[in-house]
Amino acid sequence: MQSDDGKTSFLQKLPEQVNYPQSSGNSSPKLHGNNEKLTLELDSLSLDDTAAVKNEEKQSNNNHLDLERVQPSIHMDAMAFGMGLCCLQVTFQARDVDESRFLYDQLAVLAPILMALTAATPICKGRLADTDARWGIISESVDCRTPSERGIEDAPNDPKMAGKGKRRVYKSRYDSISTFIYQGMIGCEESKEPDGLANRVLNMYNDIPVPIDEDKYESLRKNGIDPALAQHIAHLFIRDPLVVFDGAVEEVDDETQTEHFESIQSTNW
Repeated sequence: MQSDDGKTSFLQKLPEQVNYPQSSGNSSPKLHGNNEKLTLELDSLSLDDTAAVKNEEKQSNNNHLDLERVQPSIHMDAMAFGMGLCCLQVTFQARDVDESRFLYDQLAVLAPILMALTAATPICKGRLADTDARWGIISESVDCRTPSERGIEDAPNDPKMAGKGKRRVYKSRYDSISTFIYQGMIGCEESKEPDGLANRVLNMYNDIPVPIDEDKYESLRKNGIDPALAQHIAHLFIRDPLVVFDGAVEEVDDETQTEHFESIQSTNW
């Protein structure tokens, strides 16, 4: 089992001669050495037991992966493994869009610090992992980018998808923010800074690639949305909505409800 680009192996078959006993407790094998040369403690098996295990393996169906001969790994292949991880979620109600954008930027700086201080996800599916927090797990569990969107050349595309499934997308749906979006002057009135100085300082930190839906960006700008917020919203539309509910597609009136936008917004974190 490998990643889409074939560079990362998730499960690796062990050499034919490697076997291990079943126990009443943890059935994980005791492995020593690196991936190329794996040896196993078979002290608890007699020679007859070892031969019996080998004969049983030879009789197994070669078309199926023998789970008794795979490198121990943490295999999580569903969105629930990410979304099912425990966390504390806090929702803020700001007084207006300006204050909301200010809070958004401040939390983007504060949240990683809090996550490091409260890191509590060292074990997944009963195995000790090389992780501290759940962030990487939840990010990968909803990473639905096509091979083309991941940057793999000559990969097949899907014309029905946003960006035809080939626009370069640099991160999972669930990842760190791509831009700071506050463009106001909170705190600048007292210091009497020149109008616009805060924006110039802020934009110094917007220095990573941000793919956007060009049509959405132009539409937003024509309707009076400032560049920072227009870019942020257009960035959401590089992906299709992840969740659509039956009875809430054509039945939703965009003139009176925001449900369609929330479907995009809430599945592109």
